[in-house]
Amino acid sequence: MVKILILLSALALAVKAQVQSPTYQFNVTSPSPNSPYVASQILPCIYDIASNTTSDNLQLSISLVGTNSTTPMIMSADITQGFSFQKQVGGAIVFEHQLNFNLPTNTTAGPYQVVFFDNVSQTNVSIPITISAAPAPTISSLPSGSVTAAPTTSAPANIFDKGNSANAGSEISKLLLAASLILAFVHL
Repeated sequence: MVKILILLSALALAVKAQVQSPTYQFNVTSPSPNSPYVASQILPCIYDIASNTTSDNLQLSISLVGTNSTTPMIMSADITQGFSFQKQVGGAIVFEHQLNFNLPTNTTAGPYQVVFFDNVSQTNVSIPITISAAPAPTISSLPSGSVTAAPTTSAPANIFDKGNSANAGSEISKLLLAASLILAFVHL
């Protein structure tokens, strides 16, 4: 019985987190709360809207809020049902939308909130994240007397790249799952 409870607890950790809006008109699936991101790279924002959502009951804007600044990411987020991905969540039909926001290189490192604000109900969903400083540009070392090229910088992250910080939550969940299973069998 204890093994089953530990296994179920570990599996629950591995499930992708969704944050529900107060009005039940949308869920936020990315970013995950407390996830790390890096300036100069992509901050993926993924949200699902209910099938009964219209501009009469949801007008969504998304902002990045820091200690001393607010950066609008999009003032009128897409809530259409025609050009989005339809899927079922818990038996209900929802429509998934995605916004890939390029974090500016000069973004100050620190804690931030990604705020999904509903202008109709005047409610919001705030997701805490941490942003690290942009990596320094790399300059190749060339022998003296050779022709030099302009410094290169790293390319923006691909959200489908397994090494990307957007997937860090899923990697941590897998690690926690493995650790929980090992502990469960050690204690028996």
